[in-house]
Amino acid sequence: MKYPRLNGLASLLAGLLLATQSAWASASEPYEFPASDSYIATVLGTPNKLKAELPEKIPVKVKSLDNLRPMPDVFWYNDSLKYSVALQKKAAPLVFSIGGTGSAYNNKNMVALQKALYQAGFHVINLSSPTHLNFLLSASSSNMPGYAPEDAKDIYRVMQQAYAAVKDDIQVTGMHVIGYSLGGLHAAFVGDLDRKEKQLNLQKVYMINPPVNLYSSAQILDKLTADSMPRSPEGHPLMGDFLDAVIGAVAENYDPVAGVRFNQDTIYATYPHRGDADKRKFKHTAGGLIGFVFRLTSGSMVFASDVMNKAGYIVPKEKEFTARESLSYYARAAHVISFKEYVDELLIPTLQTRHPGKSAEQIIQESSLRQIEGFLSSDTNVRVATNSDDLILAPGELDYLKSTLGNRVKVYPAGGHMGNILHKTNVADMVAFLKGGQQ
Repeated sequence: MKYPRLNGLASLLAGLLLATQSAWASASEPYEFPASDSYIATVLGTPNKLKAELPEKIPVKVKSLDNLRPMPDVFWYNDSLKYSVALQKKAAPLVFSIGGTGSAYNNKNMVALQKALYQAGFHVINLSSPTHLNFLLSASSSNMPGYAPEDAKDIYRVMQQAYAAVKDDIQVTGMHVIGYSLGGLHAAFVGDLDRKEKQLNLQKVYMINPPVNLYSSAQILDKLTADSMPRSPEGHPLMGDFLDAVIGAVAENYDPVAGVRFNQDTIYATYPHRGDADKRKFKHTAGGLIGFVFRLTSGSMVFASDVMNKAGYIVPKEKEFTARESLSYYARAAHVISFKEYVDELLIPTLQTRHPGKSAEQIIQESSLRQIEGFLSSDTNVRVATNSDDLILAPGELDYLKSTLGNRVKVYPAGGHMGNILHKTNVADMVAFLKGGQQ
């Protein structure tokens, strides 16, 4: 998610994180994974030698759906909801893939999963997260993401519209939904919704590294930002200084003759040779990078939700932006705000206005997997793949997943949060489940 004036910064930081995410671990056989620290694993991902082999190109088409409502001038560039399709020429099952927090349909993990599923013989439709700016503006009924039941309804509507746009061109033998990180939680809510409404008759739900409680996971990521961000004597976050530290940490071992090549293999080659002090420093920077990329997403959500709802949170209600107006002041204000503050001060009060009588605790609970526990515990076509060291799970939440889904949870021994999503073992497990085999 990006502001028009923040494209360079957001792309750089998102690229630093997303370009390095890769693979995970298997309980039934030895699982090779080089990073034992969850922060390092999350940022660096898996070396190429351990990744699933994927085709270089597949036949992907980008499609669009009309915006739900007219766009304010400040969002002039947002002309429609974008999504992508990769369609087989023969009859095949269709998989809907939902991105994680701030993820677009075409980010690195989404593209790679689409390739893996297409290679395995599936039609694939990639959808951006409701927390991505394009979805928030174009397809959100509230223009204020973060409340899972409403976000799931929006995703479910978009899934039906996207399928309607291609159904005359393909033969579909069944439908499934997958999602990673927040998209995993959304996939579960969509699966529960479909069991009731039966508009798509989804057969299988596959969640990769889902949070159990969106609110508690967000606070974990907020804390990474707070703990890593340098501050002025007055206590103000110094984001420019932090960015300098991040770039310095990943650039210190580059060879200027060979050129700048930022990838997990390059960094893995240098990390084992660092001294203990340098490793601790890099770990601290990795945690800060994870938190800061999350803050970029939540900051964009704050600004866009505020403008679209005329909530008056950081932007005066009467403010009308021109198409080319600088957003620097509001961008700085938005990115100081944590996700917890967004939820407590903007999302929950707005929801309570629309749903009188709901407490803050009830709203938070309703965005937790515990809200659909009956569906998760009883439906044998639901699976979770996660890691023993997933940093977004609060104490006790991994045990909750195990107790609720039993042997339908696969816990890999390492990988942090999403660090091993494209590991050859993980991809094979996902494909086997969707094709009908047992993990």
